[in-house]
Amino acid sequence: MMDQIMLYIRENTMVTAMTAGVVALFLLFLVFVQVTRTRREVHKICKKIRKYFDVVFAGEEEEKEPVKEAPQETQIPVYKTQDELQREQEEQKKAEDAKLLMDVISEVF
Repeated sequence: MMDQIMLYIRENTMVTAMTAGVVALFLLFLVFVQVTRTRREVHKICKKIRKYFDVVFAGEEEEKEPVKEAPQETQIPVYKTQDELQREQEEQKKAEDAKLLMDVISEVF
């Protein structure tokens, strides 16, 4: 049986070459599909990372602006000073940034 198969392959090189070509094209198609899918996933991840950095850098720009004093109409509780309120806001912002970063990292990995 094996001798007949080997004899058939030797006598019909055109069929063997066409079979090898079809197999090669199929493998190239699989590689193309996988590369396309990976590229789309990477593009989505990059979008999320850009969004995160936009949020982080936008926050830094706001912090660079001089801090305006609270208007007289706004009453700050006696037990909290302006610095404490600012620190709380910064901590909240850092917590939001960390949460956004963790969301991005969890989706990446």
